[in-house]
Amino acid sequence: MRHLKIYHAIKMIRRHGSIRKAADLLSVSPSALNRSIQGFEESLGARIFDRVPAGVRLTSAGELLVDVVERHLVEFEDLQRQLGFLRDGHMGQLRIGIGADIAAGLPLFAIRDLEEEMPGISADVVTGDIPNLLLRRELDLAILTNPETDRAVEVLASQTVPLMALATPGWASRVGVDGAANGGANGGANGGARVGLWDMVRSRIVVPPEGTGSRAVISHALRRHALEEGATTSVAASQLPLAMATGARSCIFPATVFAGAGTGAGGIDTAAGLMPLTVDVGTVQVSVLRHAGIPLTRPGQILLRQIERRLNALA
Repeated sequence: MRHLKIYHAIKMIRRHGSIRKAADLLSVSPSALNRSIQGFEESLGARIFDRVPAGVRLTSAGELLVDVVERHLVEFEDLQRQLGFLRDGHMGQLRIGIGADIAAGLPLFAIRDLEEEMPGISADVVTGDIPNLLLRRELDLAILTNPETDRAVEVLASQTVPLMALATPGWASRVGVDGAANGGANGGANGGARVGLWDMVRSRIVVPPEGTGSRAVISHALRRHALEEGATTSVAASQLPLAMATGARSCIFPATVFAGAGTGAGGIDTAAGLMPLTVDVGTVQVSVLRHAGIPLTRPGQILLRQIERRLNALA
């Protein structure tokens, strides 16, 4: 606990570049703060700050220390948060970021599994600005498609998932491929017309939002076939049922969005009456991520296990 005060002081000095300014904000005298820093430097065996005319700046050793300090403070704050929930009779809180293109189906069923295993858990799910929230250490876990990663982000699990194309019952007649309605649009096995992306672009397609891994793969597939995108409705996965409720239209989303709620988790739920189309759009990598500086709590471990189980069932 004693070191926490000096850690906060070091962060404050670094932010303001001045022991005097930091001392004013911490309500201590500059001389007392300076003595504390010097004492810590002696115990550490290295100089943390260089004294310069404009104030102070971190040494190379200080830069290394600050990285450890920030990780330590985040872990301690997480511990305090978890202890607070325990005192209140809860089992903790989990902050989860889910990409807008997969924020339905499998991830939510995995969260439900977690809630059943830990009835006292509080799950806080967000779907916007996930990469930045993860880098700012404001999330315990993130679930994204085709994420960009760096050294600050650790990939805990990853699975290749196909993009699925589905259509409303009236779609086949609208685009002139009536045989698809009888053969599940599988193109040949039951005598139906072959269906491809070229048919889908002839009517409205419901697709994930721009900036998601799924949308990038869909755009690439259209370019590969030299097709114009045509009329689209861009929605988050959670809004897909409403977007597909009326009209003759098709949609393309990751298979996880349509994963059933059953224990096996491998079935595709088409209870809404949507017709699967055998169209090869491509695949996305669904990854579970965490910030390398954030410890994986027990609720996080359980959710990770449930997500992996359900992803493996889809494979």
